[in-house]
Amino acid sequence: MIRSLSGTVLSADDEVICLDVSGFGIEIFASGSLLSSARAGERLSCLAYLQISDAGITMFGFSDETERSLFIEITQVKTMGGKLSVALLRHLGAADIVSAIISSDSSRLTVPGLGQKRAERICFELRSKIEKKFASLVSGSAIRHIGGTIDSEVIDGLMGLGFSQSEAARAVSLCRSEDANRDWNEGDLMMSALGKLQRR
Repeated sequence: MIRSLSGTVLSADDEVICLDVSGFGIEIFASGSLLSSARAGERLSCLAYLQISDAGITMFGFSDETERSLFIEITQVKTMGGKLSVALLRHLGAADIVSAIISSDSSRLTVPGLGQKRAERICFELRSKIEKKFASLVSGSAIRHIGGTIDSEVIDGLMGLGFSQSEAARAVSLCRSEDANRDWNEGDLMMSALGKLQRR
């Protein structure tokens, strides 16, 4: 089983990174944090998961072991395939997903392509397992902020600057997941998220 990949980024779009690994161009359906770090022509290393199904062979990529493990757990939920599971990690950071599942906040998980019923099933089937395995990922302050006014104000501000809602929400989620123990204020979160969007 392939667990990690390292190579030169040939291209990256909103979903897929094409990575040159020893002369082989490998398409990787990537998490949001991995996509944000991909730059054409630069070296990139990532954790990977190879899925073989009736639909074919698909490679998924992640920034760290937490994302990879969370992805594997989500794929165990009925009707949640690999591409839909990584789409969740593309729109939300790992800490946000864990917080939403632990608090049964299914509405937080309703990203494009994943509706309310599937989100409720994820919370129902995974809550106890996620709470045991990933609870340390999220601080109390981060949980209190989930769905709060700070995130929504920052997202509205970024949209006012011309970014789409999904781009803004993903940038905010990445900031929170990368520094989950930080007690963010609106100004700092706005500047950090804007920096990620400008680099992207």
